[in-house]
Amino acid sequence: MRVILILSVLLALTACSIRAPELDASITETSRQADWPQLVPLVPLLAQAEALTPRTAEAEGRTLQWRAADLRRRAALLRAIPVD
Repeated sequence: MRVILILSVLLALTACSIRAPELDASITETSRQADWPQLVPLVPLLAQAEALTPRTAEAEGRTLQWRAADLRRRAALLRAIPVD
């Protein structure tokens, strides 16, 4: 059991350290010397996205009806499966 644990840790460690020279070569020198992008809070971006796609009761109701119909269909399929 201990050997399996050690081997799995070593495998995970080697998987993390795989180099991809073709990816490294695709980065230009300008990109390497560029500053890191500025991090922005996520909440304003999500609020902005919500404002761009207004929800309507009709569309939301239709979506819920489709989901309910799909769940009923899946339940019928599960009921049809013979249980031994």
